Amino acid sequence: MQRTNGVDSARRVLEILLQFSRDKPELSVDDIVAAADVSLPSAYRYISLLREKYLIEERRKGYFVLSPEILQLADAAERSMEYSREIEPVLNQLRDQTGETALYLRQLNDAAVCVAIAEPDLALRISFQPGHVMPLHAGAGAKVILSGLTKAKRDAYINKLDPPMPEAARDKLVESLTQIKTRGIAVSEGEVDEGAWACAASVTSHGRSIGAISLVAPSYRLDEQRRQAMIAAITDGADQISRLLARG
Repeated sequence: MQRTNGVDSARRVLEILLQFSRDKPELSVDDIVAAADVSLPSAYRYISLLREKYLIEERRKGYFVLSPEILQLADAAERSMEYSREIEPVLNQLRDQTGETALYLRQLNDAAVCVAIAEPDLALRISFQPGHVMPLHAGAGAKVILSGLTKAKRDAYINKLDPPMPEAARDKLVESLTQIKTRGIAVSEGEVDEGAWACAASVTSHGRSIGAISLVAPSYRLDEQRRQAMIAAITDGADQISRLLARG
């Protein structure tokens, strides 16, 4: 996406907010200085603005956390997930049918973000959790999303990778994306989490790809018959969701 001119101060404020995460719920003043790449006085001005708007609060001297006001934004974001009513029951069905973790992913700029998950009681711990973002070129679900982009957008994404992808790896990725787009199915093993196997299929609405659903399981407990059964399940799940959305 093209960088917007004339909004550097606003960009720095947003960069500060985006530093808060599940793994880092608290930021020090030094963290904020580094995140916004500003002087200490400037950092305190941004902190003052965020506190004025009740978006952050000081938990202890020099350390800040998100305020409860953020929950309103989170609730608005959740309500904007217009497909959740159709998708969540299918994820639950896939989990119960296979005994494995089912995910729904959507594109967020140059990344894939997990927006819904259904996990069995003894789930494999995976990197994709609600709100987490991952690159588009690794993992079955992310690759399904990348394969659905136009050639120009796909090439632009690959060209921006840092460090650049070696030519052989790039050719292999492009070939795999072509196959994924043709088959409508992606399979990966150990690309995101070591020892994890995944399959994914595209979710469409009125002929347009809007995301991907995926099943993830430990590789060691999957023989070929079970893998094929999971591929069939994810294909059927994607078809179910797409048919439901077509009626909307």
